[in-house]
Amino acid sequence: MKKNALDTKRKNSGFGLFKKYNYNIDEVIGVKGNEKYILYVDKKLIRIYRGNLASSPLLCSYVPVESAIFFSFLLEKSVLEKIDLESYIETKVYEEAGVEETEEYIIKYKLVDKYQDPKYVVVETVIVPTSLINSHYKDILEQTGYIDYLSFPAFAYKALYAEEILKKANDVFVVLLYDKIFLTFYSEGELVYIATLSSGLDKVYEALQSLQIKNFDIELFKKLLLKKGLNLDKYASNELAVLEIIKKEFSNINKLIHEQLTKISSEYEIRGFDRLFITSEYGEILGANEYFKEHSDLEVYNFEFYEKYNLDRLPIDPFLFLGMLETHYAYKYEDQTYNFSPFLREPTFFYRPSGKLFLITAGLILVMGAWPMYEFLKGWNFERKNNILQTEINKLQANVNSLQVQVANLTKKEKKIKTEINNYQKDIATLKKFIDEVYKFKFSYMPKSQEIVDLTYYLDKYHVYLKNMSYSNGEYVLSVYAYNNSNIPDLINALTQNGYDVYAKEVVLKDGKYKSEIRIKE
Repeated sequence: MKKNALDTKRKNSGFGLFKKYNYNIDEVIGVKGNEKYILYVDKKLIRIYRGNLASSPLLCSYVPVESAIFFSFLLEKSVLEKIDLESYIETKVYEEAGVEETEEYIIKYKLVDKYQDPKYVVVETVIVPTSLINSHYKDILEQTGYIDYLSFPAFAYKALYAEEILKKANDVFVVLLYDKIFLTFYSEGELVYIATLSSGLDKVYEALQSLQIKNFDIELFKKLLLKKGLNLDKYASNELAVLEIIKKEFSNINKLIHEQLTKISSEYEIRGFDRLFITSEYGEILGANEYFKEHSDLEVYNFEFYEKYNLDRLPIDPFLFLGMLETHYAYKYEDQTYNFSPFLREPTFFYRPSGKLFLITAGLILVMGAWPMYEFLKGWNFERKNNILQTEINKLQANVNSLQVQVANLTKKEKKIKTEINNYQKDIATLKKFIDEVYKFKFSYMPKSQEIVDLTYYLDKYHVYLKNMSYSNGEYVLSVYAYNNSNIPDLINALTQNGYDVYAKEVVLKDGKYKSEIRIKE
């Protein structure tokens, strides 16, 4: 299924103006707030990035786990071919996922074909409000105008297997949030199930408050988990009550996780799990790995997947690293299925609709001008020969009186020359006809070229894209589309105000695009 990486590199390595995109897929900049890192994929190296964000490396960030909504449902396989799946999922989400009907969402989904009943697939969806995307990454967009990729952890884990950081197995990824536990289950490198549990680190925090520790607040709680956590060696004898409460609450967390493992193993075609990867929204909790190893049959690891890349031991967010890795993977294999960014980098000029129209226009001008130019050069050559022969005739005519003796021979030659004159006079007539055609071209065809150039300007100005254009009986017909519902009406209004006779069919929304057909009479 994967495309050859070398072919993809060649495809993205054009020259000059004819390179489709100005990016380098082997270098990825990751941004989270003021943190900026660059991943050199070929070198397997991460560095702090201090350059301009609007540059050739791919630019990415990630959607925080707590910002998403999760929804899953069963769907009969027999129904799949009978429905528009994306529309069906969108309707299902708005009707049953508890989202705001007036809010717009970006919805990504995964069909899981590992359900115990082979008649069904499970549809796992991740739902993110568009308003959050628009506001959360405002600082990046103000600097660049684009974000090449926005990842989400549940989908980004796949890149760990694709880039061979992890070997394929049955894995569960656990993120402990303040008020939730976020679990993602993978089997043999493929997403199987996403779950959120309502019990989180808040239960630990609330239990510790019963000890009435002086100045105990959420910041001190974070430090406690990161600096001491579940590690007995970090506690003094008079602090053991704190450790016991933490262990008790983590015992409940461990129980909840294993209940989910049992549920997934019973409902899906999965024979148990092999590894557990765990972290928290605050970072790695000291002693957590050892605790879960002691209370589980699974191999337990933290989220430091970047260990071999991070030679400088930089404090990089593991989810940002996952996003950088997935960005490279997505562009390497041209798979944007789980990209939450609606702000993609524009292609270079000749790959934009306006650039394509420019090339078409230039080609038409060259084609239309080629035949008249050929006729012009041919006529010019005939005229030059005719001038030479005419000069010869004049010389012969001037000497006719002195060549009376040779009159008999000259008479024969005269007939031959007259025949040639007749032929060249025909050529002159052809040349005259050509000149008339050139005149018509200048005052008829050239204005049409100018009209096409003008239309190109207005299309580019109002961000309207041209799908097809034709011309017949003094009328241009343009099939256009746009990504904003006001762009096409704005274009029509501008053309009308600038003297064009415009008629347009209604603007319809289809496949995420606003489409219409515009007719312009001369």
